[in-house]
Amino acid sequence: MISDPYLAVSIIGADVAISTVLLFGVWRALRATGRPPSNLLRVVLTLGSVLFAWLAVGLFLGWLDIFRSAVAQPFPYIAAAIGVPMVLGALLIRGSRLVREIVGAVPQSWLVGFQVYRVVGVTFLVLYATGQLPGIFALPAGCGDIFVGLTALLVAVGYARWRSRWDRLVVLWNWLGIADLVVAVATGFLSSPSRFQVFALDTPNLLIGSFPLVMIPIYAVPLSIVLHLASLTKLRRDHAPPAKRFGHRALTDAGVI
Repeated sequence: MISDPYLAVSIIGADVAISTVLLFGVWRALRATGRPPSNLLRVVLTLGSVLFAWLAVGLFLGWLDIFRSAVAQPFPYIAAAIGVPMVLGALLIRGSRLVREIVGAVPQSWLVGFQVYRVVGVTFLVLYATGQLPGIFALPAGCGDIFVGLTALLVAVGYARWRSRWDRLVVLWNWLGIADLVVAVATGFLSSPSRFQVFALDTPNLLIGSFPLVMIPIYAVPLSIVLHLASLTKLRRDHAPPAKRFGHRALTDAGVI
């Protein structure tokens, strides 16, 4: 567990801020569709309950330090903490009518630009500079996150102004963002104490599984992946033939599928 209270406040505050801004964005987007206020409130409260319950569980488990080392664990718990929310999020984007409506309502430029929060990856570089994180993890994870966060605003503005011309760039940005997270998770996992560790054997990466830094891989990373998937899904549906796009929705509304 990290004893630095400033770092704890920064990371937890960032997670709370990310969740709050996300809820506000969903509320504004759905309000623009003309949803009744009571229905809008119910949707936002439901989504907020899921996000903050997930955050609270992550904080509790992280505080208990169960992700610090996986040497004695039959299966690394942190892998489940990262993977399960990602899979559930992907399934909801594909199978939940409400989630599809939310993704459809939120502008693509918002989905992209929102991930400017990825610049918090600078934390990894600071901790590396002070000798608290191995370079094999901190350098690609930190530099990648900063790049994705800074370019998020550029791509978002470009898409809002020249939509059709920036479609491919949005796709490229999303895949670069996903690749950055995959590299960060892989190097973090392989440099942390477990039966799978192959990097930083002399100085295991204990910090990434310790509170509060662990909140980045078990909360911010899965959320970022889900947002990338939502952006890619929205782009694909926006370019789908009208008959296919609206026909599927009509069948869903009728209870056929």
